[in-house]
Amino acid sequence: MQNYIKLNDKKIKISEETANSLVEQFKKSKTIQIKHRHNDEVIYESEKETIKEAVEEAVSKYANLEYANLKYANLKYANLKGANLEYANLEGANLKYANLEDANLEGANLEGANLENANLKYANLKYANLKGAKTCMCDVNFNSSEYAQAKQFIEGLNKINNQ
Repeated sequence: MQNYIKLNDKKIKISEETANSLVEQFKKSKTIQIKHRHNDEVIYESEKETIKEAVEEAVSKYANLEYANLKYANLKYANLKGANLEYANLEGANLKYANLEDANLEGANLEGANLENANLKYANLKYANLKGAKTCMCDVNFNSSEYAQAKQFIEGLNKINNQ
C-alpha cells in the first residue's frame, strides 16, 4: 500500500513506518476544546489531559469562560478562584471540593451540580440556577440580590439531609 501526504498541493510518498509515526503523533496531539453553550464556537483550547486541567489552565490565564458549556464536567477539586463563568452551563457538573472563591457565576446553570464542600465565598451567584444542586458543607455567602439562589441553596441542603 502506498502512503502519501499532501503538502502545499504536492503529493509526497512516505514509508509505512513514517505514516504510522504520523498517525501516533496525531493521536497524541488531541486537544480539549471548551465551547460556547449556544453556538459551539471554541472559547478555549488546551492540550491538557482532562477537562479539569484545561479549565484550570484557562482560569490561570484569565480566559473568559462566559457562556462555556461544561455540562457534566468533572471539576472535582478544581481551582477556579476568580473564574469568569457568567452564564456558563455547569448542569450536572461535579464541583465537589472545588474552589470557586470570587468566581463570577452570574446566570450560570448549576442545576443538579454537585457542590458538596465547594468554596463559594464571595462568588457572584446572581440569577444562577441552583435547582437540585447538592450544596452540603459549602462555604458561601449571599448578598441581598441573590435571594432566589439562597433559597435554592437551602433546598439543596434539605435534599441532602432528607436522603
